[in-house]
Amino acid sequence: MYKFFVMFLLIFILLNTMGCALFVAKETAKVVEIVLEEEPNPDKKKKIIDNKNEKIKSQNERAKEFYCSKVKNTEKCKDE
Repeated sequence: MYKFFVMFLLIFILLNTMGCALFVAKETAKVVEIVLEEEPNPDKKKKIIDNKNEKIKSQNERAKEFYCSKVKNTEKCKDE
């Protein structure tokens, strides 16, 4: 019976922390949207969009490197 309560408590704590993380992520996304839509400073918009595109490009490059290190696919892994 003791194990049941401990497991229930741990699951409850886990669900609460994930809920908080999701809430923070939602609020961050809302703030970024507000800045991108309502910000009168076009330089700030361009900087945010460029930073976002740079992160996406970096993630794609790292994913490609990882894929090519694991799978020998000559079509996708040829050096350009």
